[in-house]
Amino acid sequence: MWWDERDKLFYSGAIGRTPLFDTLDPPPLSLWSFKPDGTGSGTWAEVIPAGDAAWENLTRTTFGYQASDGNTALVLGGMATYATGPEISQDTLQPGLLQFDMRTRRFTNSSATSFNTNGTGRHGEMHFVPSFGPNGLFLILGGENSLESKYSLAEINLYDAATHRWYNQTASGNVPRGRQEFCVAGVNSTEGTYEIFLYGGHNGKFGPEAVSYDEIYILTLPAFTWIKVQYPPQRPRGGHTCNAIGGGQIISIGGYEANSTIYAGPHVWDTLFNSTDPFAQGLGVFNMTSLAWEDHYTANAPAYVQSELIRTFYADNPQNGSQFSTNELRELFQTTNFAPVETPRPKRTDFRTPDTPDPPSDQTGAIAGGVVGGLAVFAVIAGIVFYFYKKTKRRSAVKQHLDSYDDVVNTTPGPQSPVEADPGAQVKMAQLEGQDIQEMEQQPTEMPAQGWFQEGRGQDARLELEGNYKY
Repeated sequence: MWWDERDKLFYSGAIGRTPLFDTLDPPPLSLWSFKPDGTGSGTWAEVIPAGDAAWENLTRTTFGYQASDGNTALVLGGMATYATGPEISQDTLQPGLLQFDMRTRRFTNSSATSFNTNGTGRHGEMHFVPSFGPNGLFLILGGENSLESKYSLAEINLYDAATHRWYNQTASGNVPRGRQEFCVAGVNSTEGTYEIFLYGGHNGKFGPEAVSYDEIYILTLPAFTWIKVQYPPQRPRGGHTCNAIGGGQIISIGGYEANSTIYAGPHVWDTLFNSTDPFAQGLGVFNMTSLAWEDHYTANAPAYVQSELIRTFYADNPQNGSQFSTNELRELFQTTNFAPVETPRPKRTDFRTPDTPDPPSDQTGAIAGGVVGGLAVFAVIAGIVFYFYKKTKRRSAVKQHLDSYDDVVNTTPGPQSPVEADPGAQVKMAQLEGQDIQEMEQQPTEMPAQGWFQEGRGQDARLELEGNYKY
């Protein structure tokens, strides 16, 4: 299911399979839209009907990598099975990258050999990251090419849907083991980073060989570093979905546990869902700032702020983010699309209780208030005039001081050298009119660059002082 951000509707039907508990044949290949009406209902409409020429060279798949950016939907690889189309007699991995343009409502199919030699894959995740590159980037994570061949989560494939370019980047840190049917979701922080949450998954086997993961990892960008979250494992699962739902909240929906007690035969699905989900109603909410599961959802949550774990990583590794596989990829990540974080305005508070009567109102009070208000306006105007008069005179004094500042401190910058001053020098403040001269004796301190790009910094690079001072 894909979300159209402009038209506020969902697309469905072109991808997927019949339910595991249903014996009906899959419906003919077609594309439908659903328009929510805001009341819990909505309207279905057939966008591309069955039998349309658009389907002549396309096959419905399941278990592929898919994501959308609000304008374009992508499906990479996947499988064609008896449950995706009545014409399929044998499970087959499908190669290629299917792209759906929501504006033209047209499908195109292209090669995915830049992803791997065969252009195939299944049971992994694709995630759209809007925060980097002129158009945002799709990241392809994990999955497999066969039951015995899991893709490493250290190798991150990226795709730019606007330019049709593929990139590959090696991730470092505490890299998760290869797995399938995990979930991912992502949020951009107030510190100019993007964190991707990875939860759960399994090794693709059932019965005695089953391994179901109850682990959470965070892939932080632009550092491309995996960080494992430490918490008591109590909720192993696979086959679930995850979504960012505001602030730093991630919701996990559904799933199952592939454990050793599950019957590993052809009817595995008959026993797979017999266990009770530790999450109430199958819903779990994870807080990306506190790095803890919560039993509630917070509406209108504030913007996501990095956890202490992520902040410590970037503080200890200020040059992370510069080890890109190519200069072209580095340049993409130097173009950022972080929306400005708005500071909530304090709400006006009425401290009167319901029993407190309204203050009396009469003409005398109105006249007195008008007189006082007029005097206040006159005082403000006089103050503004006096302020600009003093500011003009002080600007002249400051200019004279700045013209001679080069004689006090050497300000000639090197290619990558910080500004340095004579350790024994005394930095003096200019005497402004009406103020005393103050003299400070202090050793110069180098300001370390805390922006994530140390080479070729773009406009979005940031510098911070040591400590907790933020500007």
